Amino acid sequence: MGNRLSGWVILLFVLLVAGVCAVREGTPDALPATASQDLFSAERALVYLNAFATAPHPLGSAEHNRVRDYLLSQLTTLGVTPELQRTTGVTPRYEVAGTVENIVARLKGTSGGADAVALVAHYDSVPAGPGAADDGAGVAALLETLRALRGGPPLRNDILFVITDGEEDGLLGASAFVAENAAAKDVRVVVNFEARGNAGESQLFETSAGNGRLVQLFAETGPHPSGSSLTYEIYKHMPNDTDMTVFKKYGAAGLNFAFIGHWEAYHTPLDNPQLLDRGSLQQQGENALSLARSLGSADLAHLQDRDSVYFSIPGNLFGHYSSRILWPLAMASGVLLLGTLFYASGAWQTRFLHIFAGAFLHIGILLLLALIGLGFMLGVRWLLLHTLLPEGGLDQNLFYVLGLFSLLTAVQIMLYNLLRRKIVPPAFFLGGALLIFILALVTSKWLPGGSYLFVWPLLAGLLATAAAAFRPAHPTFLEFCILCVLSLPAVLLYVALLKGFYTALGFTLTGVPLLSAAFGLFFLLLFPFLDPVLKSVGKLLPFLVLVGAFVLCSYGTKAARYSSAHPKPSLLSYALDADTGKALWTSSTNRIDFWTAHYLGTSPSRGKLPDFVPDWYPIEFLQHEAPAITLAPPQAELLEKSSDGATRTLRLHITTPRHARTLHVGVAQTEVLSASVNGHDLGKPSEARSGQPGHWGFEYANPAAEGIDLRLLVETSGPITVVLVDRSSGLPAILGANFPPRPADSMPIHSGDQTMVRRSFVF
Repeated sequence: MGNRLSGWVILLFVLLVAGVCAVREGTPDALPATASQDLFSAERALVYLNAFATAPHPLGSAEHNRVRDYLLSQLTTLGVTPELQRTTGVTPRYEVAGTVENIVARLKGTSGGADAVALVAHYDSVPAGPGAADDGAGVAALLETLRALRGGPPLRNDILFVITDGEEDGLLGASAFVAENAAAKDVRVVVNFEARGNAGESQLFETSAGNGRLVQLFAETGPHPSGSSLTYEIYKHMPNDTDMTVFKKYGAAGLNFAFIGHWEAYHTPLDNPQLLDRGSLQQQGENALSLARSLGSADLAHLQDRDSVYFSIPGNLFGHYSSRILWPLAMASGVLLLGTLFYASGAWQTRFLHIFAGAFLHIGILLLLALIGLGFMLGVRWLLLHTLLPEGGLDQNLFYVLGLFSLLTAVQIMLYNLLRRKIVPPAFFLGGALLIFILALVTSKWLPGGSYLFVWPLLAGLLATAAAAFRPAHPTFLEFCILCVLSLPAVLLYVALLKGFYTALGFTLTGVPLLSAAFGLFFLLLFPFLDPVLKSVGKLLPFLVLVGAFVLCSYGTKAARYSSAHPKPSLLSYALDADTGKALWTSSTNRIDFWTAHYLGTSPSRGKLPDFVPDWYPIEFLQHEAPAITLAPPQAELLEKSSDGATRTLRLHITTPRHARTLHVGVAQTEVLSASVNGHDLGKPSEARSGQPGHWGFEYANPAAEGIDLRLLVETSGPITVVLVDRSSGLPAILGANFPPRPADSMPIHSGDQTMVRRSFVF
């Protein structure tokens, strides 16, 4: 086989494997309702989901109460005795509190002990969507898991089914459970289920420290295990939280699962049972059932071990190994790199100066690719915002991402062909290998869960260089096979990485530079296998790839347009200041469209809403004056006060006559030393992640009709100003106005369309 022909065949092999990995969905087929009773069936779980996740049911709504009663009745039917925990939950980190109703049921084990495995999901939704995936799928999975466990042999350990409330308002139910529920002290390990989209694999994205034994159990018992320790490493540095955050802070071990595909549906009306991917529900449930059985039979006192490095491989494979061997692997790759360097100096007369120059050139190429990606994304965004092109959503636009990859491919081919005139290809690759080795060392020390991305492809690339790559002679069939096999670590791991980055981050300001840099690393690692092709393509292939990029971007522009199948998400609010008697229409949209123009006109102003929305909220709203209508503002009554000269203590009774769903309480230009609501400590102001000196506030979700009691200790002897803002779902009716309903190509998101009323009090 000729050198050039073998190179093209290897390229076709790489493209074929990469294509299969990219398009393959790792979710299992949904099992029908007729499946064996000891198995999890997504179709059986859907019966529950279709009964309770058909409409938004946020905390404090009538639909929420209907869902609560349905879940209580189903747990009773399944043979357990559910407990309803009604209390005030407080999460100081988010400066939130609220009246929650957790549902807790215990399936007794045979050990006679109290140690328990907690399966956790939350049953509240956001106001904008029915929450079929987030987190109806988790709740339905727990119910179907309970049915399967009840029909099988009893387990050694107790299984707690903890269906929390108020997660969307700030982890309130989980906080209340660990703080007050007697069963919390029995929990040794938690398995939590979440979603940030309505499709995709149910992935293990977070664990507790010392996860080696837990990961091993998951790998051994999960029918379709999926996840990555890199995801966990990244997640640890993100501000995101789930109920698992509360349980881990409480000291429990745990595993956290979620599917995040098609996150356009997250917190919107698209999160409904009809659009939920059945395979995602099946995999979520299989994880719940398999872990309930394995942990239910395990020794819960011995779950900790050294952290594992783990990753999914297409084909339902799940690689994992102890972090104990991180440094031996890194050192082995270093020894192999050193040996390959000396081998190359004899085989190709490579010079170490050229190798070091190659390392710096690769760094420059990666930075250049990230900048090209960023410029590409910003350019596309500018065109959609400032030209006559129809407005559209970019975040989940696959065509633009593929167009970006085509553009980056053309750039790299041209750069590599230019640089190979100065540096022989083996030296150029070994310079990149030196950079990869440094990254392997850095990640082994500071990002151990991501080290696999560098160690295994590096070992394979060095072995390929020593055994078969960069040979002027025609490769033998054995050498050809060696090159194909050794290309697999880079292909399997980096296609999964690129797919994961696109799924999680999309075509965004954060996602595109990461996608571009990762694609550059992928190209670097494939260099030993594709060198014969790269030196023979001339100028035709880069030109064709650029044409492909243009065609893909044209399709991307068409696919970005908002439609009934791809609606535009936005928040529309009516904000009334009862102090001034003035009102505003506000919208989170970037561009005025036909529908929002009815409220905001054609030239609204843009800015923050400091009187209604905290300053840290990352959105500037379009605003326009609105008619002021009569709406009952929230009320505050001073029940008790005292002072010691330096501080004041106030006890206030606060109500929302409109029976709003949430209530904001703020104190400005005064240092709040401590606070409690309904007798529950709100925590130290310094614990809040967005707290600012001299500005204190908290949100209360689902206030009782009779109101809430607030006690404040403030560092002042003078008067203080308390600002109240209550928020209710929906927009008010305005006499004489005839506003059209949202069109089919528009949808609410998160808190949905709402009415806000503000009033301040001086005490």
